[in-house]
Amino acid sequence: MKGVISIFLLPFEVDDFAITLSALKRNSFYLDSDVKIKFDITLCLSDELTDWNLSKISKDYFEERTKEITKTYLDWCEYSLNIEHGSEIIGCLSHRRSSWRNNPDADFFIWLDTDICFKDTTLFYVINSYKVITQNGFDTFVITPQIVRQWDNTWDVLVNKKYIDYPINYQSNADIYSDVMSIDGDISVIECPKFKFAGGWFTLISKKLFDTIGLPESFGHYGPDDTFMMLCCMLMKEKGYKVNQFTIENLLVGELYRYKINNTIRNFVSAKNRKDEFRKISEKNFNSELTIFNNKI
Repeated sequence: MKGVISIFLLPFEVDDFAITLSALKRNSFYLDSDVKIKFDITLCLSDELTDWNLSKISKDYFEERTKEITKTYLDWCEYSLNIEHGSEIIGCLSHRRSSWRNNPDADFFIWLDTDICFKDTTLFYVINSYKVITQNGFDTFVITPQIVRQWDNTWDVLVNKKYIDYPINYQSNADIYSDVMSIDGDISVIECPKFKFAGGWFTLISKKLFDTIGLPESFGHYGPDDTFMMLCCMLMKEKGYKVNQFTIENLLVGELYRYKINNTIRNFVSAKNRKDEFRKISEKNFNSELTIFNNKI
């Protein structure tokens, strides 16, 4: 069994990246021997997203630092580190598309951001859930851990029962380490009543589902790839496909809103925030790609 963990990385996220890989190194000790993990990582040093003439830390530093972190913490698995200097992969969407295309032998893909808090047993439970689900005859599905209360009540299907009555936007000021690490109760896999997931929250996508939906070229580099997949899953369900989302009860992950440590480095790196520009491209093509998919299935 082989899984690919996809991480897209910008220069100011290098310290977050080190913390994430350190946590995953600890996670590796809980994995079964039949599980093979490959990391597919892109560090984007392109002039498209960073003005290096105005930055006080050199491009070479981030390249060498990332190579050091990767070599140090990923000695337990296979990995591919792409240093992007051009414009081929300049967003998490184009990186995820590349990971999918370059790893045809993978059984599943995990999308992971660098600012996520998770337990040392998270990777074990996510992959064990994959095993249980496939053994029960499913092959087209998404797996997500649970979360604390988020932006609005549409996310409540993923919220752990302990936090379901907490206020909306609780996550923005939460002590997420306490929330994630202290949650107790039996770990179990339950079917989600509807499709709802965010890309980088340790989201596992089965290879067959990824092959069925894909990520359209017209979306470019950044945008609502998770929303597109969710809506495609709904269309498949309406047409009788056996497609499902499962959540892992009492296994939490959460974004590090209060615990981000990249404010200092941002003062030394002149980033170009092109998210809105990129998002408009994907949103412009969103409905037409959804129609194409609907006609295909």
